[in-house]
Amino acid sequence: MFTPTTITVFYAVCGITILWMLYRIIRKRSTESTTEDVKHETQEVETTPEKLSLLPSASSSTSTSATWENRQLFSNVNTTDENAEATLPQVEAGEVPAMGTDDFVFGSATPALAEMMPESDTRRSKTKTELQAAGYYQPHALQNFSAIRYLAILGTIFFFGAALILAPERFEIPILIAMIVVPVLVWAVPFLVVTGQATDRRSEIEQGIPDMLDMLNMCVSQGMMVPQALKRVGTELGKVYPALAHELRIVIEQSSIGTFSQALSNFSKRIDVPEVHSFASLLIQTDQMGTDVTSALQEYSDNIRESLQQRADEKANKATFKLLFPTVLCLMPAIYIFLLGPAIVELSDFFQSGGSDSLNTTTDLYQQVGNQQ
Repeated sequence: MFTPTTITVFYAVCGITILWMLYRIIRKRSTESTTEDVKHETQEVETTPEKLSLLPSASSSTSTSATWENRQLFSNVNTTDENAEATLPQVEAGEVPAMGTDDFVFGSATPALAEMMPESDTRRSKTKTELQAAGYYQPHALQNFSAIRYLAILGTIFFFGAALILAPERFEIPILIAMIVVPVLVWAVPFLVVTGQATDRRSEIEQGIPDMLDMLNMCVSQGMMVPQALKRVGTELGKVYPALAHELRIVIEQSSIGTFSQALSNFSKRIDVPEVHSFASLLIQTDQMGTDVTSALQEYSDNIRESLQQRADEKANKATFKLLFPTVLCLMPAIYIFLLGPAIVELSDFFQSGGSDSLNTTTDLYQQVGNQQ
């Protein structure tokens, strides 16, 4: 049904793929263990002099240890070069033990499946950013996404492998081509879908910023505090701009746990939109400097509307150039068919009704007259 060479190539490719994935897992685990050992050794070396000294030194009395007791949940630690190594790492939502594993798609096997997905750390960071921008705020959204992609790729490979075994010999080449192309598409298409969702969500938030600023200005001018005003505006915008309302709810929840400035900074990091960056910077400056919020919001709302109008004009000006090529490629052939179609039909009828014979006869007559002269 199929040649032995095809079977050998198929099993060789599957074996190499499995060995490569196992090598990636073992290498990552060994790297993590070595980094943990190095950190443990450095901590022991740093703590040894303090244990030997009986009297506290001036530096030890003034400096604070890198523990979570001296740090707020959402605040940054400002350190100098001397104690830069004592900074605390950024804690992700999935790393908190209280989150649990209820959101895993495939249960306890989800982390192992996600680790077997061949992706670099930069790619994972970008994927996580796009997932958050698209609205997937589950603690283990990245692991679920990687596990689903890995199983989809593996499923397509096994499916076409079984089809290669059971299919007739004449279908071997198309199945082999599909076995290479389809897993690549399964690997690329989910990320493109998430990127499209993130782009649409950013656009929705960008369109809702001016209306949100107007409503926030009205609430603040009537005496409400900015966090309470954001909470009220978020409830009012839920039906029109649900993505923006969701982000405002996250800001309010984080400000109730940590600081309002850090909640706005996290909002700016989650949504990579210039208007969001400017809005967060504006409120952070007014909160720290104590300036007038009402006038700043009014001026900023007008500036955002003007910038959005300028972007719309720019897109409209670009649309004429972008429509040139579809017009030439799609409309001009139809025009040529409409103009030259009747002439082509007439010529076809002329040749089918014996026109070619009359042309040949006329040509022979002209040749004979020329020869006689």
